Amino acid sequence: MNKKVESFLRKTIYLNDIKCLFCDAELGIESRYCVCDDCLNKLPFLTGKVCEKCGEPIQSLAHYCMRCKNHVDRGFDKARACFLYGDDIRNAVINFKYNGKKYYAEYLSAFVFDVFVKNSFKADVVIPAPISANGLKRRGFNQAELLCEYFKVNGFDVNTTCLQKCKETENQAKLDYKARQTNLESAFKVVDKDEVKNKNILVVDDIFTTGATCTEIANTLKKAGAKEVNVITLCHEMPPEQKN
Repeated sequence: MNKKVESFLRKTIYLNDIKCLFCDAELGIESRYCVCDDCLNKLPFLTGKVCEKCGEPIQSLAHYCMRCKNHVDRGFDKARACFLYGDDIRNAVINFKYNGKKYYAEYLSAFVFDVFVKNSFKADVVIPAPISANGLKRRGFNQAELLCEYFKVNGFDVNTTCLQKCKETENQAKLDYKARQTNLESAFKVVDKDEVKNKNILVVDDIFTTGATCTEIANTLKKAGAKEVNVITLCHEMPPEQKN
């Protein structure tokens, strides 16, 4: 076994006295995700029929959601996610990003990697969605980069420098759909085109809401010569009709 993989597995799987990320129950040595069986069964996994383009859950006979069906510019080839953004997974993301529980990424990244394997995506390069210099200074880390941990230990090229966010933008969560698109125009740049030219790129991020961020990143990468750009996010925002 690769020594890096073995070290990672020992750290994440074979620890004693570890607790479930969601309920603090003591765990046995067989918990790959650091989640007890009860909580694992309650997580809002994104299963069932999804849009063939963006991965949004759909409940009709259609193959695409309304936005993709109406030929909204997506930029990326396909996007998929591990969970619907609801219930316990929302709390985990908040704890991970804002409440000092950065170590969650070691386990959440395993879910992201599983979706990659399930969908048989190609990845010459894995690129975490970049955040701005000020954003990095405020938070202290890029959550998307940490979600690439499982790719690193499995020998993938995770490139954190070839794509940069070069413009400060408003918080996307505060904007409507149209404003999200314009807010990110020219927000990203490829600083080394040789790292992406003619390559299959996998972009990793935490939450897919409207897809504006992933679209702008994908368009930027393709203008720099990327062959294919697929996206995996930890969560996909629930469609409006599925929210309570």
